Amino acid sequence: MSDNPALDTFIVFFEADVLNLYTSHPNKYELDNNYYGGVLKTTDAYYYELESADRLNEHILQIRFGYHHKKDGTQCIGVYVPDIKKAPDIERKKWDNLIVDKSLLAKNDERFEWWHDRMFKNNWDTPFEPKGQLSYIIKKINACCKTLVNQPLYTAVPDNSIIYPISQNTHAYEDVHQRLYGFLVDSLSRECLLEFANLRNKTIPDAKNMRLPTLLRHVFNEFNKNSKLHTLLAEVSKQRSKPSHGVRDAAKESNAFEDFWNDLKIAVEAYEELLELIESEFNVSSEHELRRHDMIDVLPKIAGDVHQLSSTRQAIRMTGKTVEKVSFGMCKKIEGVQQTEVLYLHFTDGEILAVDTVSNIVDLLDETTMKPDELRVEFWLKWVDAPSNRNEDTENDN
Repeated sequence: MSDNPALDTFIVFFEADVLNLYTSHPNKYELDNNYYGGVLKTTDAYYYELESADRLNEHILQIRFGYHHKKDGTQCIGVYVPDIKKAPDIERKKWDNLIVDKSLLAKNDERFEWWHDRMFKNNWDTPFEPKGQLSYIIKKINACCKTLVNQPLYTAVPDNSIIYPISQNTHAYEDVHQRLYGFLVDSLSRECLLEFANLRNKTIPDAKNMRLPTLLRHVFNEFNKNSKLHTLLAEVSKQRSKPSHGVRDAAKESNAFEDFWNDLKIAVEAYEELLELIESEFNVSSEHELRRHDMIDVLPKIAGDVHQLSSTRQAIRMTGKTVEKVSFGMCKKIEGVQQTEVLYLHFTDGEILAVDTVSNIVDLLDETTMKPDELRVEFWLKWVDAPSNRNEDTENDN
């Protein structure tokens, strides 16, 4: 293979506009792209629709691609050949007229080389992609906020529906900002901001009716109108308003892809500043809180009350008590009873709580050869750490 990965025989190039044939049908196809490249594939819903109609051979797609500049400054996409060959004939014909000869490619494209290294060499030692960074930072902000005020700052986190512009024009740039606006502005939580106003002893007149970005600025007044954060939100709002309100100006050629990439980089820097402020002021570790809330999210959910005679109700007596000692082990074997673990909590006031398991397994085993005492029942404990601002042991996490 040549030192230039664009000459790899496993790569064929197409005009990037071919992706527009699919993004206009979001019910059938989904595009997940980033600065380096992406994947175009059939949605799960459309897959099941085709499967139920016995038409899976017609429109199933999974096409991986990387971006590459051409000599004229425009960009195209390099596609993994086996992915195109697997596509149905009806789909391949859509691509045939948009093939780009490799002689038209720019001599070198570092971004494409990064994608190629990821794709074929499993080398992820490349610069971070800002879209993923932004999502991760907002998740960490949300985790801190849930610990501090029991509400996330954002009700939705940027996901794969945020895509880079496919075409290099002003309309494409405005359209992707419309999606970004849905996350960075529409998804701001007024409830969270009002709770933070109380936490920071801020009196904000008419806060319940204030525009969310304005309320954010009043709650965290370290960021004024000229700050990176609010300059970003103003720009997102400005670009979003063009396709949303009235008739917009005719599209003009622009560096939409590169401009949006720069916007996302600025967003990463702006939200990092907000995260640093929250961590510093309230002595919380965002890494710790994110792990903690991820754990909370997978804990069993209480969906109803227990029976009035259930012994579980006695657990309420633990409230306010201090545990002096914990002991546990396998219960002494009893003939005809399932084997089980036992847990003892010894409290400083002398009380003891014994926890074992019971079940209706005897009834269920009537029609099998298995005996009840051959069944083993264990506890499955899930331990959630204390919040980082209340646990000195988590200081090493920072």
